[in-house]
Amino acid sequence: MSLPSASITKNDKKANIFIISVSAIVFLAVVILHELNLNIEINFDPHIFAKFNALINATVSILLILGLVFVKSKKYLLHKRVMKLSIILSVLFLLSY
Repeated sequence: MSLPSASITKNDKKANIFIISVSAIVFLAVVILHELNLNIEINFDPHIFAKFNALINATVSILLILGLVFVKSKKYLLHKRVMKLSIILSVLFLLSY
């Protein structure tokens, strides 16, 4: 069985730059959006986002546990796919929050 190749290597400068950049962008987006206040009338229940966010969080938590199971059973390709999906869902959570 051949293992999948890593997208980025451990202790790679590109990985560190990417992680720090994404963290900074997310932090700045949260700070800016926290200060943004729009007073508009909407014709739908805004609390639907709370249900959507709860669904995303529950799904991500299940995917993270599933990813741990895949690593322990040495199914690295499935682990990689599950981790990518959980990152995408986490980004959706941040955007909808």
